[in-house]
Amino acid sequence: MKTEELKNLLSEENKNSYLFEKMLSFYGNNSSCLAQQKTRIHALLKKISGAVNNKNIFLVHAPGRTNLIGEHTDYNGYPVMPMAINRDILVCASVLEKSVINISNIDEEFAARSFSIDENIQPYAGGDWGNYVKAAIAGLLPLVREKNGRAIGFNAVYSGIIPPAGGLSSSSAMVVASALTFLRANNVEIAKIELAEILARAERFVGTEGGGMDQAISLVGEKDKAVKIDFFPLRAVPLALPKNYEIVICNSLVRAPKTEAAMLEYNRRPVECRLAAALIAKSLENFSGHRIATQRLVDVDQRKIDIDGESYKKAVTEALNPPVLSAEQMWEKLALSQNNLNEKYLRLKSGKLFVPPADGFKVGLRYEHVLSEAHRVEQAAQALQRGDVAEFGKLMNASHESCRSNYEISTPELDKLVEIARDHGAIGARLTGAGFGGCTVNLVPQNDVDAFIQGVIKDYYQDYLPAARPDIQFNKKDLGSIIFSSSAVAGAEVMEE
Repeated sequence: MKTEELKNLLSEENKNSYLFEKMLSFYGNNSSCLAQQKTRIHALLKKISGAVNNKNIFLVHAPGRTNLIGEHTDYNGYPVMPMAINRDILVCASVLEKSVINISNIDEEFAARSFSIDENIQPYAGGDWGNYVKAAIAGLLPLVREKNGRAIGFNAVYSGIIPPAGGLSSSSAMVVASALTFLRANNVEIAKIELAEILARAERFVGTEGGGMDQAISLVGEKDKAVKIDFFPLRAVPLALPKNYEIVICNSLVRAPKTEAAMLEYNRRPVECRLAAALIAKSLENFSGHRIATQRLVDVDQRKIDIDGESYKKAVTEALNPPVLSAEQMWEKLALSQNNLNEKYLRLKSGKLFVPPADGFKVGLRYEHVLSEAHRVEQAAQALQRGDVAEFGKLMNASHESCRSNYEISTPELDKLVEIARDHGAIGARLTGAGFGGCTVNLVPQNDVDAFIQGVIKDYYQDYLPAARPDIQFNKKDLGSIIFSSSAVAGAEVMEE
């Protein structure tokens, strides 16, 4: 469509238009909020119209997410329970009849980028926003070429209102939005579940060893519902969130960046989980006499192994004793040479070799977290189905404790924010996302939300943070994007008539 046509679909006089209805559904029927979003879209239109022929323009949006429970279980093959939030990546794009991608951003902090579509797309420097666009294109290129014989590109302007480095999956929303833009430009359709699986693999282009939760929930989110997501193969089951309660997200303001050092800490956990799975498989083979093929912890779940419960427990205890192992101990227990261990378990999907940590591989703690967290997800789904809000909150609280003590991904600031949230009436409070900073997610009675937000603002943002972390500066005018209530929303889509 043309720019003027798109503007007309956003007008107050055209409230029955498809696009206006989508805006109401996603951003809420709040006049101030709608005005902000329309201003945002008009800024995108203005920027793209100044750069390209303004015909064949379309919008794509992809929401971020908060994970209610199920942290770091996805890449181990166990379920998660996130919801899509009404903070998104919005793209205004125009089709190009050549194999080039041109991208710019409303936020001038992110410099314009341009690259050719070919089979050997090379990443920009680590942390560059353009890598998330490249990840989507590289991941989908084989499919697009299979369907069309060639792939054409697009001009696009991006706008994001998901707090960056906040653990709300701004990066995966960027990948999803870019993927849908690329597919729309090439008129290729694909089921959302199938696309989610492709993009989970594609995002490893940026160097993280993640699972498939973030891409999946951005695509298959449902209004007013959490989604229990299982993996290998990917399945999604929506679950109604409790009425008379709201989800409030609080940003610790400790950034969780995708720097090389942060990626090392993040990637350490999947490596330790792979090693724990290998150790358990080796021990189970000794007990059962049968070879066990394993890639992730779910492969050595007792429900998948033909062995009695007592023998299974003994095998796991033997495998993870001692619970912290040096690289040398790992070679010995797995009966592998250093080179074989490196190539089989320490080689990251990016191609880089993971360097063994100085304090050893903490396989026992990682196993304890993943198994207990997977059990909590199942219990949480049952609690939602029977409307047991108190139990759901207890499970959220237990999840945070395990993330802190067993998976070691919390920070003092996140712990303090969780403590303050509970003091001000949160039924459940926990960190959300990869950890090492970012946000907490809180289940709060609807009638108490305003008092909750004011209490957290005073105790954390006004009192605790300036004293404990004077290096973290923020503008008080930005508090609306730092602590906010979010409804669960529908997943990503191309928005056009």
